[in-house]
Amino acid sequence: MRHLTIPGRTIGLAVFAMFWLCSLCVPPFGAAVEGEDSATGHRGQVTIVVLPDGIVPGDLTGLEHAAIGLLNPGLGEVPAQQTWLDVSQGSRAFDTSYDTPLERVYPGGETAQGWEKVVKRAKSADSPVIPGLLASFLARNGLDAVAAESAGSAALAVSRKDGVVARAPVACGGPESMIKPGIPGAEAAIPGCPDPVTVLSMPLDSAMEAAASRREGDLQIFIERPPAESGDQLAIAIAGPGTEGMLESPSTRTDGYVLSTDIAPTILGHFGIETPKAMTGQPIGSGGELDPERLADLENRYEQVGKRRGAALAIPLLLWIALAGIVSLASRGLYARPAMRLLCLATILLPGVLLLTAALEPSLAVERGVATLLPVLIAALLIRLAPGWLSLALACGITVIPYGIDMLAGSALTPRAVIGPNPGLGARFYGIGNELESTLMILTSVGTGAALTWSSTSGRRAAIWFLVVGLLATVVFAAGRFGADVGAAIVFPVAAVVAAAFAIGRPKLAWAGLGAALAALLLIGLADIVTGSETHFVRSIVGGSGGSFFEVVGHRLDATLESFTRVSRIPVTVAALAVIVAGVWKREIVLAWVADLPLVKAGIAAAAAGSLVGALTNDSGALFIQVGTLYLALVLGFAWTTVKTGRK
Repeated sequence: MRHLTIPGRTIGLAVFAMFWLCSLCVPPFGAAVEGEDSATGHRGQVTIVVLPDGIVPGDLTGLEHAAIGLLNPGLGEVPAQQTWLDVSQGSRAFDTSYDTPLERVYPGGETAQGWEKVVKRAKSADSPVIPGLLASFLARNGLDAVAAESAGSAALAVSRKDGVVARAPVACGGPESMIKPGIPGAEAAIPGCPDPVTVLSMPLDSAMEAAASRREGDLQIFIERPPAESGDQLAIAIAGPGTEGMLESPSTRTDGYVLSTDIAPTILGHFGIETPKAMTGQPIGSGGELDPERLADLENRYEQVGKRRGAALAIPLLLWIALAGIVSLASRGLYARPAMRLLCLATILLPGVLLLTAALEPSLAVERGVATLLPVLIAALLIRLAPGWLSLALACGITVIPYGIDMLAGSALTPRAVIGPNPGLGARFYGIGNELESTLMILTSVGTGAALTWSSTSGRRAAIWFLVVGLLATVVFAAGRFGADVGAAIVFPVAAVVAAAFAIGRPKLAWAGLGAALAALLLIGLADIVTGSETHFVRSIVGGSGGSFFEVVGHRLDATLESFTRVSRIPVTVAALAVIVAGVWKREIVLAWVADLPLVKAGIAAAAAGSLVGALTNDSGALFIQVGTLYLALVLGFAWTTVKTGRK
């Protein structure tokens, strides 16, 4: 690793070339917003019906001709008003990316009070969002979107870009005594509501009557009222032409699960209007067999994933580290090596065990127990049956391969895993998240090096193996059809090229990893475009959720810097940096542990390079430093355990 030199001028030219090539693919923000107006005619009314809170999907099965599901209310913990603003925008940003909290908006009059602050706040987000885009786009196509007095804060969903909230007639959704023959909307499914798009609130029994009275061609969207402050998933049902079974959305690729930002494209699509590129949501469809129990299980698991990370991920790891230290001290170093080897293998196996618990969906106590004990038992078995580096290679394979299989099968389990992308938070719903992106890259690199060391493969053959495994991992974990992770398209190729360069004894060639990452990005983008995947990379980077490519890069760099300053991560980041400093200070001793293991050294160098690049390019850069330091320290500790035994 100390022989690696990267020519600054070459890197600068390569980075500039990557930015320039990608910027050619990205339209300017203004063009993305304006788009083409292509309304093809009125197909029936759209009604957004806000139901009382506390409704569950099973309560909506009585709605005639309705598909049912769960609605993710926002990115992070968002208040009800932010959910409705996200509906109006058709796009959204993390709650932490705004420079100020959302102040209360009062949509009670013809103009929402406090709207100017909403617009100003939206401009500070790391993703381009345009409050009021839905209603304004409908108005440009001659379609009015209105809110009844009963809508409350849901009126924000149909506010225009200037804050104007058009009002429905007083009779809309009112008592029967107000419905007189000949008044506008007297024959509508909801009497007194004549406008193309209407938002109103009503109890569940009235919603049942409205669904029964729905005219052919009408679209009715029933949404549980979100809590005032923040909450979990919301119940949603849509009754319209051809709707049945479970709701579906390309945004989530999860049957029965859709986003708040999917509502606007669904409404526009109902009227035959092309969705503006400033909207990142996708039109909602339906299909399959309705299964309320499955929706209940999905809701429960998504609510638990984020909450269980400490119990099922951090607690076992801290417990193992403490026990390994106690055993080492109590035995005066006699059992330090077995303890270190067991700690290393158990930590490598932990993500794989968490995929198993995602399939079982046990209680918190059971999941915590399985996560604490099973990795240790498997690690002990590997130490007993597999000699030396083979045990580490097998541990890496036991973790990485099941995740790869799950990606190829549609990533049904990974989002339910405690270490997965945490879909309940609202950011990622399929593929891998930042935690797994870093972990799987490291385990792929180190595991390949360990396997090649055990099999005594060297030279060009070893380099080819590193490249082939890296290519396969990139396709599985980065391509839109599978893992759909743009970061994986960067760090996996970088790691593979660095490992190959070290394997053939030419570490100076490692800088070619940047070119490999560029080529991988372009190939992945081309594959996603050709196959119509419309996933994270193409939609948010190439397709442009708004802004030029350089603005997108700027937002990501800001997010990267912010990840290092988050209060909750500072202690762990400081500890990781302290370990890195100690390793550099004692580098002669550390490097001596792998001096006779060139392919292990290649895998470690690859993992370190991938972690560094990930830390500089990912919006959760600090996470790469933390995860990379943990695993590399443990692998180097494993190497230390082999020094005196001489075992391969």
